[in-house]
Amino acid sequence: METKPKMVAEARLFVRLGLLSFLGFVFYYAHLFFGLLDNVVVFKALAITFLLATVPLPIIAVNNKKLFPELTSSGKQVLTFATALLLFHHFLMTFIFVMFLKGGGMF
Repeated sequence: METKPKMVAEARLFVRLGLLSFLGFVFYYAHLFFGLLDNVVVFKALAITFLLATVPLPIIAVNNKKLFPELTSSGKQVLTFATALLLFHHFLMTFIFVMFLKGGGMF
């Protein structure tokens, strides 16, 4: 059996990584539309950082059955699907940033 402090720590980690991943949305689209960062190395490093922060989210959502005990089974499936979509989005955006963008905004 897992102890309550460990379960709370895992839930906090999940929420913090989730918030960091949603901050990635702001970063990706702010840079695409406004070109906020001029340094190519910095924006590529930030894109990779946001991707790496998103990778554990679907893993935690699938493997930890006691993550959010109030959720029903369909709620847990939605959570898993949402984290997988978030990972897919961040992977594609990081790929575009690292491979194709040279700095500056798109528009």
